[in-house]
Amino acid sequence: MKWKIKLLVFFYYATVGILIPFLPLFFKSQGFDSYQIGILLAIGPFVSILVQSPWGYLSDRRQTVKKIILLQLFMTLLLSVLLFNLGSFHLLILVMFFFCIFALPLFALVDSLILAAVKETNISFGRYRLWGSLGFALTAAAAGAIISLAGIELIEYLYQGLLLVTLLLALLVNDTPLAGKPANFASFKKLLANRELLFVLLLIALVGSTNKANDAFIGIFMQSIGGNEAAVGWAWMVGPLSEMVVFAVASSFLVRYNEIILLALASAVFAVRWLLFAITGNPDMIIIIQLLHGLSFGLLYISAVSYLCKVASPELRSSGMGLIATFGGGVAGITGSLLGGLIMDGFGPQTLYWICAFISLLTAVAFMLLATRKRSAVVNKL
Repeated sequence: MKWKIKLLVFFYYATVGILIPFLPLFFKSQGFDSYQIGILLAIGPFVSILVQSPWGYLSDRRQTVKKIILLQLFMTLLLSVLLFNLGSFHLLILVMFFFCIFALPLFALVDSLILAAVKETNISFGRYRLWGSLGFALTAAAAGAIISLAGIELIEYLYQGLLLVTLLLALLVNDTPLAGKPANFASFKKLLANRELLFVLLLIALVGSTNKANDAFIGIFMQSIGGNEAAVGWAWMVGPLSEMVVFAVASSFLVRYNEIILLALASAVFAVRWLLFAITGNPDMIIIIQLLHGLSFGLLYISAVSYLCKVASPELRSSGMGLIATFGGGVAGITGSLLGGLIMDGFGPQTLYWICAFISLLTAVAFMLLATRKRSAVVNKL
C-alpha cells in the first residue's frame, strides 16, 4: 500500500513539475503577452473556487477517492491534447476552463489518499508528501534541460506521458477506507460556520496569492534577467527539494508548536524570500534563494493540512482538503495571476516582488495576532 501511494504521489507531482514551471513559457512562445498569460492562468484558480469543495464533498458523500481520481486523470489527459494544440487565445480560455475542472481537484484528492494511508501505515503525512516534492523537482530540472535543447513544444509529450503513467498507477492503489458514515451537507455547513477556520483560510489565500504570482511569472522573470529554460528548471528543482526536508521533519515541528505559529513563521519566510527576489538581478542567485521555498510554502502547506485535520471531522477529510485548495489555490491564484500580470506589465518584476514581500509580512503579523488571541483565551479559561 505505502509504496503504491508513494509512486502515485511521485508521478502525479511529476506532471505538475512539467505544467507549472513551463506552461507560462509555452504560452509566451505562442505569442501571448503577460496580461493574456495572467488571464489564462487565472482561469484555474477561478474554476478551483467553483469545483474544489463540490468534488471533495462528492468524494466524502460517495466514500471513494480512487474512482474520482481515475475520472479526473482520464479527462485531464484528453483535454490536454486541446490545451497544447490551440493557438487561439479565446478558444484556449474555454479549453482551459474545462481542463481545470478535472485537473485542479486532483491536488486535494491525492492528499486525501495520503491522509488515509497515514492512518493505515502510521507514517506521517509529510513522509508521503515529500515524494511529490521529489517528483516535481527531478522532473522540473530534467524538463528544463530537455526543453532548452529540443524546444518548448516538447512540453506536451512530456506532460501526457507522465500523466498516462499516473493514471496506470491510480488503478493499482487501494481506495480510501470507509469513514463510518458518509458526509452530509449539515456537517459541511457546520464546518463552514467556524469563523476562526474561515479567517485562517483567508490569510492562507492572502499569502498564497504571492506564491501564485511567483509560480506564474518566475520563469518570465528569470528570462528577463538573462536566465534560460535550463536555469528555470533548476530554480523549480531547488524549491521542491527544500520542501522534502521540511516534510521529513514536519511531524516534530507540529508536536512542539501550534499550527498558527508555524503559519506565521512560513509567512515571514515568504516575506524574506520575495524581498531577496526584488533586490537581485542574477538568475543564479534566484536559484539559491529558492532554497527558502521549503520553509515558506512547505511549512505553510503542512501546517494548514494539520490545522484542517484537527478542525474537520474524519468524514469531511476530502471536503476539508478541498477548502484548502479553494482558498490556497483558487482565491490565491486569481489574485496572484491577474494582479501579478498587471503589475508585471505595468511596473516590472521587481515591483511585483516588493509588493509580495509586503503582503507576506502583513499576513505573518495577522497570524501572530491570532495566535496571541488564542493563547489569551486559553489563559482566561484557566
